[in-house]
Amino acid sequence: MIKLRVLCPMKKTLFITVLFLFGIVPVFATHQRAAEIVYKHINGLTYEIRIITYANDNPANDSRDFLPVNWGDGDIEEIPRVIKQSIGDNVIYNEYHATHTYPGAGTYTLSMEDPNRNWGVLNIPNSVNVPIYVETELVINPLIGGNNSVQLLNQPIDYGCINRKFIHNAGAYDPDGDSLSYKLIKCRGADGQVIPGYLFPDEVLPEAGNSFTINKVNGDVIWDVPVLQGEFNIAILIEEWRNGIRIGSVVRDMQIKIDACDENPPVFDSIPDTCIRAGDTLAFEARATSIDGDLVTITASGGPFEMSSNPAYLDPNPGIGDTVASTRFIWETNCSHVRKSSYQVYFKAEDDGFPVSLVDYLTMNITVVAPAPENLTASPLGTSINLSWEQSLCEQASGYKIYRRSGPYGFIPGACETGVPAYTGYKLIDQVDGIDNNSYSDDNNGAGLVHGITYCYMVTATFRDQAESYASNEACTALKRDLPVITNVSNDSAGNLDGSVYLSWAKPIELDTVEYPGPYQYRIMRAEGLAGNNFTQIGTNFGLNDSIYFDRNVNLNDVSFPYRYRIDLFSESIQYIGESAPASSIYLKIFETDEENRLSWDVIVPWTNGFFTIYRKDPEGSVFDSIGLTYSGEYRDTGLENGEEYCYYVRSHGSYGTPGIFDSLVNFSQKACGIPVDNRPPCAPMLEVSTDCEMISNTLLWHPFPSDTCDCDINRYLVYYSPPEDSTLGLIATMNDYRDTIFVHDEISVVIGCYAVKAVDSLSNTSDYSNVVCVDTLCGGFRLPNAFTPNGDQWNDSFTAFPASLASVQNINLVILNRWGNKVYETTDKFFKWDGVNSFTNQECPDGVYFYVCDVYEYGYESLSKRTINGSVTIFR
Repeated sequence: MIKLRVLCPMKKTLFITVLFLFGIVPVFATHQRAAEIVYKHINGLTYEIRIITYANDNPANDSRDFLPVNWGDGDIEEIPRVIKQSIGDNVIYNEYHATHTYPGAGTYTLSMEDPNRNWGVLNIPNSVNVPIYVETELVINPLIGGNNSVQLLNQPIDYGCINRKFIHNAGAYDPDGDSLSYKLIKCRGADGQVIPGYLFPDEVLPEAGNSFTINKVNGDVIWDVPVLQGEFNIAILIEEWRNGIRIGSVVRDMQIKIDACDENPPVFDSIPDTCIRAGDTLAFEARATSIDGDLVTITASGGPFEMSSNPAYLDPNPGIGDTVASTRFIWETNCSHVRKSSYQVYFKAEDDGFPVSLVDYLTMNITVVAPAPENLTASPLGTSINLSWEQSLCEQASGYKIYRRSGPYGFIPGACETGVPAYTGYKLIDQVDGIDNNSYSDDNNGAGLVHGITYCYMVTATFRDQAESYASNEACTALKRDLPVITNVSNDSAGNLDGSVYLSWAKPIELDTVEYPGPYQYRIMRAEGLAGNNFTQIGTNFGLNDSIYFDRNVNLNDVSFPYRYRIDLFSESIQYIGESAPASSIYLKIFETDEENRLSWDVIVPWTNGFFTIYRKDPEGSVFDSIGLTYSGEYRDTGLENGEEYCYYVRSHGSYGTPGIFDSLVNFSQKACGIPVDNRPPCAPMLEVSTDCEMISNTLLWHPFPSDTCDCDINRYLVYYSPPEDSTLGLIATMNDYRDTIFVHDEISVVIGCYAVKAVDSLSNTSDYSNVVCVDTLCGGFRLPNAFTPNGDQWNDSFTAFPASLASVQNINLVILNRWGNKVYETTDKFFKWDGVNSFTNQECPDGVYFYVCDVYEYGYESLSKRTINGSVTIFR
């Protein structure tokens, strides 16, 4: 029997007697407090592991010169202890080393089990007879390369005070720069199974309202706040990720010791995450204060301190001060520090309080970014642009990324902006391998670049872990103007009625007239479709200055597709010189809906259209008037009258952004008409479901959810339901009054199921399903009282489940034990009523505490689930 002392926030002292009954287990030597397994890749399929344990300084630990390791490939081996070192507080640090060669690629689980844990761990029943078990997952995959496990730099035994927030960080460092994530899992014991009756620290006294969590990103373990003095063990699963793929994990089993004290931990001043260019020195102050006036010591760990080249350091190390301590973090970075993921630095401030030293942790991230490639230049050649830049200053760079946009932007990267952000308008056009491959010819993937456009470029260096440098300088240039440049493909702007096409282009002004002597001719080429390539000649213009053509053989208003045009240039000898980039007409489409016409249009042109003006002619009107402006390729004309015809055309406003070509290029679409019609369904309702566990019923309440994308004209509602283990929603009710938005689903055996509602308008347009609400094992779950009084007064005379908790229960398997572990009652009836009589001896059980184990089989939405609950009940007569 273990007697626990509980100090509550109101300073009252309670004494709780807890008896753990989990059978009689042979008692082994007990000593283990914490453990983990880490590994290092040696070469090929060979790895070195270290089993690290923290144990009591007693004969049991002295005898552990070897520990067994299960390599996960069928081999089990006793491996030797190579380090045994006292770290104070009667704790010994042990390391066991061994190497192993695996048979091939695969996923292997390395594990170690050693009897037993130390006595008196409050959240592990009968801890003195429970082995410690840890495991590590090793993934050998040629596609991801070699891998080293995470290394844990902070000790796994930490201290705290009741009624004071506890914080701990394992100080995880990944030598390969892989991303890490953190989870709390239950501690394991014999055969790697979860320890029966294990509780997380905040579950030992759940009524106290304390919480125990872990930050899944930085690994901070926070207990807010401990209310129970004693020792607790937890397990942290640390997973490694590379390019979004899970590549391994380490489980640390650690111990937290909470004491009765009124001290306050020191507190760090905040330090923001930062980025630094490789080659620059990062320096900043870390400062912590003790509000109790204690002596404070600042230390730090993390990746930057583990570097083989230019590791970070503290000055002074440690930083010590009375009440206030400070130190400077200094890191002279270089290219070997560049990686995609950030480095974590774990600052620890520890006071000299009594009876325990309390700590505060501060975790901050540092990203080391490669310097930008320097001196990028761009020069045109034919329909290509040649780029060159200086080789990256970082020798481990694996290649470069090339970005392009039309027109300059002037991007200057911020401290943590790597690559070229999408908001600049730059797009990645190619990537080249090799650090010495520092030139590139952009020919637009063989299609050639467009005359008349100013092209701008930026380049970044890349690395094998997908890290990217800062962006280079911006380099801009344009092709020589030695070919025609189309500026207009437009519905004839004179009323847009006849649908003929107006073509115009800018003449070449840098044509080599020696190589291509005149006179010259333009051949006008046309193809059907937005991106059509089946061009045919439809006309000829003579002389470089004759740069306008009217295509009157088509009517854009009468066809269901756009046209695409190209201008070819020939010299006097009918020698082909070259051709313009093709350009299409604007093709306007209309989607007719309720009191609205939705306009969209397609166009593919070599210039950039900045905005569009929309024109409309009303049913009784005779002219088109502008009704709106948009920067996208669509427009919604609302508030119209159903059944009336409205006609439209669109005017585009564009530019090449290049000197010498018209800055405002105006083109018109064809004319298109649409008649609004009520074909829009109502909005899908928003559904809520409440459960009455006493009546075994569900009440549905829904609300119309108006939106500009759907209609509020509602005539009736349809109610749907899917029972457990059936995902198909079936109609169960029609609510013919649109004001009736409540439905009670009763006369059901269980409350489990899913619900949805549809709205229907007067024309039978039907909405989508509402949000689907599933009721899954509600009613609080199966619950039992903690006391009863079988004295025959007809009040609380039997021990029975709360009725409201039975709605989702199929059956149970309940066993009640006395303090010696003997059965006094057993049943499978969920409606049981125990009167306090020993069902095996037919004798009344004496007053006192009895313990139960109950397997509960509950309905879930998809299947029946089993859970086991443990607890106690007290008899008072």
